[in-house]
Amino acid sequence: MKKIILFGTLLFCIFTFLPMTGCSKSPDLTDYVSEYRSDLFSGTNGEYSVFATCSKREYPYAADGNVGDISDLFEVALTVPDNTKTYSIAFQMDGKTYSAEMAFDSVQLVHTWSQSIPATKQTTLEFEISCSEEENFQPILVTAESVKDETTLPLAELLKKISAAEADRFAALTSGSMFCGELYVRLLCEDGDSFYYVGLIDRSGSIYAMLVDAQNGDIIATKEQR
Repeated sequence: MKKIILFGTLLFCIFTFLPMTGCSKSPDLTDYVSEYRSDLFSGTNGEYSVFATCSKREYPYAADGNVGDISDLFEVALTVPDNTKTYSIAFQMDGKTYSAEMAFDSVQLVHTWSQSIPATKQTTLEFEISCSEEENFQPILVTAESVKDETTLPLAELLKKISAAEADRFAALTSGSMFCGELYVRLLCEDGDSFYYVGLIDRSGSIYAMLVDAQNGDIIATKEQR
């Protein structure tokens, strides 16, 4: 009889405390990233420069603290000495060949192209630039190198470090296993140094922006935007 009572007490304790344990689980912050620029490539040949990025991004794109449907995005930007002409690019990535005519962005003064393509593991991409409007134009080859290396923090490790450094701010948006916000994470490079831009967005649309060292996760600068 005592064994039955003890067994019943044990079951009661298990089913009473299991829900409480589940609620205390911390949210996986990678599930709340609505933009992740995981890699970027850059290269120059004379007056021709290519900048390409691999990303995952929500669509429609809205800084509202909620994560929408996520899709892959590969973007290429080209700068040239003569913006009055139309240019095309061709390149190979992960065994496939891509070629396309580029559109001109009159605000940024660059020629652009994008397509939904998964991020590549290649560290080098070679782009062939051509211009059909110029009869004697010789194709220009631009080799673009990835700015990532073995020291670049992966997404999960990056978020672990910044959420620990900004513990109070992240805790304010955490309810049990839920996170009431979204994150933008973009890999950047300047003068050979790599950084992450991390934007923490709450449900009101307020943004807490952080510039983070891509190798050690240290927060270098912050700015609040409301």
